[in-house]
Amino acid sequence: MNTENQNAIGEDPYGLENVKKQFDQVFGNTADLAVVSVNVGQYKGLLCYLTTMTNTDFIIDHVLNDLALSEQKEPMGKEETFHLLETIHYAVLKHETLQSMDTVMDKIVLGKAAIFIDGFQKVLVLEVRTLNSRSIEEPSTQNVVRGPKEGFTESADTNMSLIRRRFNNVNLRFERFELGYKTHTAVYIAYLNGDVDEHILKQVRDKLNNSHIDSLFDSAKIEELLHSKNKGVILFPTVYNSERPDAICSHMINRRIAVLVDGSPFVLIVPSLFSDFFKSPEDEYQWSLIGAFARCLRYFAFILSLIVPALYIAVTSYHQELVPTILLTSIAAQREGIPFPASIEILLMEITFEILREAGTRMPRLVGPTISIVGALVLGEAAVQAGVVSNINVIVVSMTAISGFVAPIYTFGSKVRFFRFGMIIMASVIGLYGLVLGCCLLMVQLTRIESFGVPYVSLFSRWDKRRTT
Repeated sequence: MNTENQNAIGEDPYGLENVKKQFDQVFGNTADLAVVSVNVGQYKGLLCYLTTMTNTDFIIDHVLNDLALSEQKEPMGKEETFHLLETIHYAVLKHETLQSMDTVMDKIVLGKAAIFIDGFQKVLVLEVRTLNSRSIEEPSTQNVVRGPKEGFTESADTNMSLIRRRFNNVNLRFERFELGYKTHTAVYIAYLNGDVDEHILKQVRDKLNNSHIDSLFDSAKIEELLHSKNKGVILFPTVYNSERPDAICSHMINRRIAVLVDGSPFVLIVPSLFSDFFKSPEDEYQWSLIGAFARCLRYFAFILSLIVPALYIAVTSYHQELVPTILLTSIAAQREGIPFPASIEILLMEITFEILREAGTRMPRLVGPTISIVGALVLGEAAVQAGVVSNINVIVVSMTAISGFVAPIYTFGSKVRFFRFGMIIMASVIGLYGLVLGCCLLMVQLTRIESFGVPYVSLFSRWDKRRTT
């Protein structure tokens, strides 16, 4: 709403009738707008709020009952009445005093209530937003064996409280941003003041302030916004995400910055390194040797998921001399009668598995696991009996698929698929030379990536010390 509309409505935009007309112009005939006529002390007033964004019971119990100022017997001016509400009756509530009608409208959309006094040019805005949201539950994408079984929810306030409870530290900071010119979604960055790199913090602020997006419903768009794009296409994720508060807090201790989006249970961490996606908070909750072994096992599984199908194609199609005679004879016996070469066979099985995985993800929760298990067993067994694929092919694809799920962060494991298909194609063309070339290209891709100026493959070095020297 602009000033021209105010002037067209009347001389006094803070008169109650004019206020009602302004609300009608801005909100139209929306059913959830409540414009209630009330008595504010000895004066007529209005209480305006959205029923879908506020706690109506709270308004009735803690706002309406105090508006009449029944304990005040002597007449008071409007300024004194407003001051009494602000400093006595609603002092314990989060509130602010506004004079711009445009700002008042924006606050009401965010779930606040506005109190108008007839003809008075100050508006008291109270925090009465409803906090109805999903209760705190165990994370659905990151299973917890040992450790806190709390997961982030869709409420940014709840998520900030989960972080605050783990940091009894006055240096913990939350900064608020508003993104999406249609949705006006609240985005927060969290960090420990004095522990983060100011250069990185400035980059995060600039990227959020300079974003031009129309809507924001999940942190995925912020992840794309913060993703490093300064060196062409980057297929590895450079932003860590998690539903676990303990994982986010452990990264914040290591001088990282967390990004929370209201409406998303996934909290982001920047900068993120390659090694971060192979760590689990549970590694710190058990014997250090066991945690180190688990991390090494994840690295090994990552390598297996990349090269096993391509290695199988290379050695069976081009370099049979590398395979022991007994194993080569067994593979040849299994492949007898198979109409496709090894490369086509592997690609068919890989594509079939990807279809099954996508179907299991999109199907209803009660049906999805059944589709995945039955589809894998029935299709695999039927394909082998029909002579379309060999048993060794099923073993190779199964080992590859299982290894791809070892990474604690699902989004990282899903990225491996693109490189695996590339390795398969290169091995199909020139054998082991293609596999070696693919590995070299992969290493080049990893070494050229930076996350907010930090080398992505800083696996075991302290990047924070290097940047401060």
